[in-house]
Amino acid sequence: MSLFFFVMTLYVFDISHNAFNVGIFAALTLVPRLFASFYGIIIDRYPRTRILATVSGITGFLLFAMVAMPTLNAIYVLWALTAMFLTCVATTRTALMTELVGSGGFVRGNSMVLLFLNIAKVGAPLIAGVASVLFNIKELFYLTGGLYFMVMLVATQIRLPGKAPIIAGQKSFLEDCKAGLRYMLQNPNVRFLLMIGVLWRLFIGLQISLFVVYIKEYLGGTDAEYGLFMTAIGLGSILGSLAGPRVVRQFRTSTMVFWGLLLHYACFTLLGLLHDFNMALSVAFMGYVIFYATLVGLHSLRDRATQIEMRGRVYGSVTACLTPPAIFSMLAGGYLSDILGVNYVLIGAGLLAIFSFMLLSWNRTFCVEAIDDNHR
Repeated sequence: MSLFFFVMTLYVFDISHNAFNVGIFAALTLVPRLFASFYGIIIDRYPRTRILATVSGITGFLLFAMVAMPTLNAIYVLWALTAMFLTCVATTRTALMTELVGSGGFVRGNSMVLLFLNIAKVGAPLIAGVASVLFNIKELFYLTGGLYFMVMLVATQIRLPGKAPIIAGQKSFLEDCKAGLRYMLQNPNVRFLLMIGVLWRLFIGLQISLFVVYIKEYLGGTDAEYGLFMTAIGLGSILGSLAGPRVVRQFRTSTMVFWGLLLHYACFTLLGLLHDFNMALSVAFMGYVIFYATLVGLHSLRDRATQIEMRGRVYGSVTACLTPPAIFSMLAGGYLSDILGVNYVLIGAGLLAIFSFMLLSWNRTFCVEAIDDNHR
């Protein structure tokens, strides 16, 4: 996904030579996530290995077809369709991981998944940059599409230790969607994690579009320094993913979640107060070490708290619920940065994240104590 996103960005810019068109492409990446609840229903209804193989094969075919699109608008339409299948691939992969590792391996399984995803985020631009020198853009599409065909073949060889209940034909799609949402709201741990995710996306999601402004305008950095800053975040994410299992073993889950997220939000807020690039680099690195170590525990709690037959619907619904605040955060963050300045937006967003998370943690409605029962 990271490799393909980089290739698509190059392709759209090469065709249009317009930054706004690249922004439209990035926004279209998020829109299919609004319908992730329906992907989750399909994942719960049918064998997950078969779904992963099917959607990976379709994705590969769509990538091959991308080079034949005659206009930019046609590319947008095909990309929106491709993004839908990519979201389904990601949701299916998460549900399959929980079955493959079993209930005793959630912590290590989530640690490895986050580790490989962060390695991909760091390595994809480098690999794509080298590949773009060796191959033309159409060949890069064929190469990326071929990778998804390989995923399709590998998925057909996956053998699960058990079978998740299949509920095909028992209820309508709407009833299954309601069941997933009802489960999320009634389960205290899942409800707590959903609220954490919504608040994180709302107040911290703007970082994706603002870090380049922060480095280049506020700190007066260069393109190389922006690349170094993003690399430091990626390396911090990798180190945090590796440290996650040890942190989970050392602390009670509620303690880990509370202090881990507060420290992460504090680091984010501190960025707006700094004027030195090296200090900002160190704070961003530490903030993401802490965040991803905490995230390993959060994802493991999510997997323990969700029944196996509900995981597709719950994971899909979570993705759908997190998408609107993420889009709003990016749009509002960019707008407010032009008016107030990017440093004040980072400070304000970080403080709001801290304040809202503390209110959530102290609200007995969300039953934070139930987390420790699962952890034991």
